[in-house]
Amino acid sequence: MRRRLVTGLLAFTALLALVTVLPVYAAPAPEPEPVETAAVQVDLGSVEDPAGDADVQDGTTDPVPGVPDSAPTLTVTRTDVDEFSLVGVTWAADPAVVDVRVQVRVQDADGDWGAWTEVGTEDAEQEPDADVAGDPDTRGGTSPLWTGPSTGVEVELVTRSGAAPTDVQLDLIDPGDSDADTSLGQPDIQDTANAAATMPPVYSRAQWGADENIRTWDPEYATTIKAATLHHTADTNGYTADQVPAMMRSIYRYHTVSRGWGDIGYNVIVDKFGRLWEGRYGGLASTVVGAHAGGFNTGTFGVSMLGSYDTVAVPQATVDSVAAVIAWKFALYNVDPRGSTVLTSGGGGTSRYAAGVQVTLPTVFGHRDVGSTTCPGQYGYGRLPEIRNRVTAAMAGSLQGIPARYASDPAIRAQLGSPVGAARITAGTVWQQYSGGRMYWTPTTGARALWGDILNRYLALGGPEALGAPTSDHLPTPRGDGYYALFENGGIYWTQAHGSKWVKGWVFDRWTALGREQSVLGFPTSEETGVAGGVTQSFQRGVISSSAGTGAHAVWGWVLDKWTALGREGGVLGFPTSDEVATAAGAYNTFAGGAVYSTAQTGAHAVVGWIGQRWIAAGAGSAAVGYPVSDEQRAPDGVGAVSEFSNGLIVSSARTGAHDLVGPIAAKWTALGGVRSFLGYPTADPQPVAGGSVSAFQSGSVYRAPGAAQAFEVHGWIGQKWADAGGPGGALGWPTSDERPAADGAGVLQDYTGGVVYSSVRTGARVVLGPIAAKWTALGGAGAWIGAPVSDQLGMPDRRGAASVFASGAAIYWSPGTGAFEVHGWIRQLYSSLNGEQSFLGYPTSDETPVAGTQAVVGTFQGGRIYSSAATGAREVHGAILDTYLAQGGPAGALGLPTSNEYAVPEGRAGDFEHGRIVCNTTTGTLTVTPR
Repeated sequence: MRRRLVTGLLAFTALLALVTVLPVYAAPAPEPEPVETAAVQVDLGSVEDPAGDADVQDGTTDPVPGVPDSAPTLTVTRTDVDEFSLVGVTWAADPAVVDVRVQVRVQDADGDWGAWTEVGTEDAEQEPDADVAGDPDTRGGTSPLWTGPSTGVEVELVTRSGAAPTDVQLDLIDPGDSDADTSLGQPDIQDTANAAATMPPVYSRAQWGADENIRTWDPEYATTIKAATLHHTADTNGYTADQVPAMMRSIYRYHTVSRGWGDIGYNVIVDKFGRLWEGRYGGLASTVVGAHAGGFNTGTFGVSMLGSYDTVAVPQATVDSVAAVIAWKFALYNVDPRGSTVLTSGGGGTSRYAAGVQVTLPTVFGHRDVGSTTCPGQYGYGRLPEIRNRVTAAMAGSLQGIPARYASDPAIRAQLGSPVGAARITAGTVWQQYSGGRMYWTPTTGARALWGDILNRYLALGGPEALGAPTSDHLPTPRGDGYYALFENGGIYWTQAHGSKWVKGWVFDRWTALGREQSVLGFPTSEETGVAGGVTQSFQRGVISSSAGTGAHAVWGWVLDKWTALGREGGVLGFPTSDEVATAAGAYNTFAGGAVYSTAQTGAHAVVGWIGQRWIAAGAGSAAVGYPVSDEQRAPDGVGAVSEFSNGLIVSSARTGAHDLVGPIAAKWTALGGVRSFLGYPTADPQPVAGGSVSAFQSGSVYRAPGAAQAFEVHGWIGQKWADAGGPGGALGWPTSDERPAADGAGVLQDYTGGVVYSSVRTGARVVLGPIAAKWTALGGAGAWIGAPVSDQLGMPDRRGAASVFASGAAIYWSPGTGAFEVHGWIRQLYSSLNGEQSFLGYPTSDETPVAGTQAVVGTFQGGRIYSSAATGAREVHGAILDTYLAQGGPAGALGLPTSNEYAVPEGRAGDFEHGRIVCNTTTGTLTVTPR
């Protein structure tokens, strides 16, 4: 549809200096298909020589005024035809045939015949010199009569005066079927951009199913539009809304083929529901010549009301729509609906005026004013005064706006000078030339004055067609450093240094949001230029670039310099996706392919690709990693990339993606060797954990405890063991060292706030916690006599204490009441054989210590002691016997070292020593020491 209107307008503007704008079309739903129509022609011949089944009878069946009963009447009846919905009778064109009356009745599908309907002669007429392809003979004929679906027809034709027609032919037209007829949706043709009066929506030719293949007339155009002609189709009034598209197709077929006009005659048709339908091809906004008022088709806009308004009143909805479409058309061509115009008759069979006669007519007139017809019917003609008033009201602004402004504004009069010529309309905008400038007006913008360089630039850019109407006068900028005028599409700004520049569209919207010429950007220094994928425009201190995918954004300063160095929109960064964002340290812009950050200390640096995307996703200027302090660099392994930031790094590879490393974690990873370290590339963004943070890598993780100045790596078996123990939320807590080689040369270990994890191939990974870990470390750890742990720390059955076993066979026991102490060698063997901490001995209360003056060692426990020497072995002493033994001087006394564990005797309990014996009478409590 748009293509056809454009084609028509191009042809039209070749003839016309006055420029107009085409209707703007709404976004189309699926367009209805062209509908193929069909017609059956039945030859009747003439009264003198009837053809085929035709016959001649005396008079008409239903009396016709002015026709005697004996008048020869040509008639035919056909009931053997395909279904049709419209009837028309045509005859060979003959100016002498002036008063023919035709009666028609039809038979419906049930076989019932309807009443007789009189059909008058068609009052519309093609211009005598119209250019119709193939130059077929045009034919005289009746108005088309919509019958609705019918299967039989009877026709009677009689001549009241003048010559009788010859070569009479009955046309029975089938309009075809289309599902779109009942689901048209919104009209395709919507309001014209910048029109001085609102265009009512119009259903397009495509919507009513016009088959352009049968159109043989090429559009012809007048130099302008001077008037509108009101018609009615003299058709039925009983149609439904869903039948109108089929009626349009039927009339189109009848006018185009049966009458030989090459197209439908009217420019616009208005149905009884107030809906408007596009008629003649060539563009509603143009001056296309119709075939609606013989001799007066050129320079007139033919509007026909669908129906017969000789016998019934015109619906108000129809009157309103007629006035609306005429007001829109008159506004385009500056026609005064209250005035008159002079038209020159082209002559023709139905014209009341011979060719060449000049006739003064109202600018809104009825067909009967220029043709031998009653059209638009007595009721239609009676509504013309109302229609003129309604058109005048709709156009009030376009007729009064500019003169009123000029008359009331002395400053504007002084600036613009005297009017030059009459007001004109371009693209729906009324304008008046003055000696010093121009004034423009539309209903929505009012009257606005332009002059000087801004007016010249406006006109050079295409004026209202390109920028729409001005929405402001030519004005000084608020600071007095330039001038500007605003338009429906942007603004033109002028400075002495740069002249007049147009800013429009998204670029203008963004510049406006920033403060226009008072913003950091200043005045435009260029107009919008196209770049691959969008547009860009330069300003005194920056640019605005725009694309459909990113919108319009401003770039300036150091960020602009960096972006320019990288190729701007065509470079790796692409279009900006934000304006400059200020931060405490500097400022940045995001781009489709990354970002550029600038500070006074570091200058501007770009982050691109995956690294740029990650930085933006992490918060850009507010990201924990800080701002970039270098451009992206190739990683040392040649695989990935690294960008340095004020508080960390962002590291990227195709395999792992881009991830940021923040603060101490970044420092630790770097210190370990970065991508070349055992950790490899980061595989996840920083994650909060237990109040601290962690970054995961290909072969481990780095953790930072809450508030810690350092971070530590965790990996391998130790890392897994720590994770199994609950990680930072478990008993081990946070790492306080990296993994390091153990002193035994066989394993590795790592310190945690709650203990140590040791790992070796022989032992696996073992956890040592709290006081036991401290004791083990104090004893020298894995490199000392105690050796590496060979068990995880074990909880004791009492659920109070704990123990760890080490490679030397030693164990370290801990309880809340005793602390942590080691037990090893023969002492541990005996302790274990006695059931350890579950025995009467309880938990150890000291490490194994030498006994002064002997070769023995002793371990103390909650419930006793174990002494050990090479000569005596390991022997426990406890209870009252231990108390007595210690009172006798212990190992340094006369008894010497114990040589037995406590054992039962008849009187109670006894213990043997190197030089004696102690017996406890458990009945009396008496203790007896027997030296030997």
